[in-house]
Amino acid sequence: MRNYLLALSVSLIVVISLVGCGAEGEGEGSSAEENESASQVDLNYWVPFSGGDGEYMENLVGQFNDEHEDIEVSMLNIEWEEYYTKLRTAMNSQTGPDVAIAHASRLIELVPGGNVEALDELAGEADVDWSEYSENQIDATIFDDAHYAVPLDAHALIMYYNKAYLEEAGLLNEDGEYALDGGIGQFIEDLKTIEENVADDVFPFVSNTNEVYPFWIWYTMNAQLGGSYIEGDEAVMNSPEGIEALTTMKNMVEEDLWPKNVTNGYDLFRSGRAAFNFAGVWATGNYEQEEGLEFGASPIPQLFDDSKAWGDSHTLILPSQDSEEQKKAALIFADWLADNGAYWAQAGHVPSKPAILESEDYLELDYRPGYADVLADVEYMPNHPALGAVNDVMIQQFSQVLNSDMTPEEGLETAERNAQNAIEQN
Repeated sequence: MRNYLLALSVSLIVVISLVGCGAEGEGEGSSAEENESASQVDLNYWVPFSGGDGEYMENLVGQFNDEHEDIEVSMLNIEWEEYYTKLRTAMNSQTGPDVAIAHASRLIELVPGGNVEALDELAGEADVDWSEYSENQIDATIFDDAHYAVPLDAHALIMYYNKAYLEEAGLLNEDGEYALDGGIGQFIEDLKTIEENVADDVFPFVSNTNEVYPFWIWYTMNAQLGGSYIEGDEAVMNSPEGIEALTTMKNMVEEDLWPKNVTNGYDLFRSGRAAFNFAGVWATGNYEQEEGLEFGASPIPQLFDDSKAWGDSHTLILPSQDSEEQKKAALIFADWLADNGAYWAQAGHVPSKPAILESEDYLELDYRPGYADVLADVEYMPNHPALGAVNDVMIQQFSQVLNSDMTPEEGLETAERNAQNAIEQN
């Protein structure tokens, strides 16, 4: 009996020892996992990208996560129509993402509310060098002498042209490109040459005459002429420059160089129904997928006094939060995206860092290097809280001018009056 009790005691000691060792081992493993989890910063990232843009950005996020063991980015892609409403609501309730895309033209709606982090002190900790960015793009993100966003790109109105039709009309140079050095007069004459020498079912010029495109084209021409848009709290678009720009557009329509009531400008150019097309850089990816379409892409030519074009930028902002670790990680991510601008350029956009434009990866891309100079040409819209409402007025008015008997003078007079009301009601 004594031997049995002794054996039992020894067995219990062994079992207890084994359990203790197991528990200790499990504790060490759990602690290691917890430490690893604690050292990783998780970032929520909101974007408004559809189509190809979203796929390119998703791939970039995956690459960043693979290269950074200590930071994990989760991307939420929100429909464009809902994006800014959801972003503002989340930021106002302090439930916004750690980092988010914001157009440069929208910063005026977001920064003054105090819900966007100023980045200057944080930039030193994250090794962000503002001098690496294009000055034009950086200037669009500065409020009260402080940086509030990281520019990712520039996207602007550019010119596309069908090389086959221009060759047929004798308008290509010895390099097989279209180069305009005679301003708006030469451009109109070239459109007439297309009309005379190319098939009747081909439009010399096409762009939508409804929605936003007439406004973007007018804004480009008005800027090239030296015209203003909003000065202080005054709408000033009904000027000699503004009238000349809109009259130029109206004449193109009246002379049958640009068809009325166009709602599918992309499709018309892509299908070979037009010789020239003014569209955003994002159309590049669309057009290059069309088999048999040989086209050129370049900045909007200098039609008037200066090289300017309507444009905007995707920037990255950090909605206000308390965690310094989150903010630093978010800024590291934003700067990394800009460093990888050559890949993002496949979506058509122009990288915000000039050094990227000289890189082998960028220069090997089709079409994109041909309009990279637009980075310096972008004429950003004025920072005014009523900008969105004023733009809506212009979009509606210019569509009427191009598609009806309304004169440019009547259109701009009404547009300026309604724009001023929008400013005063803001």
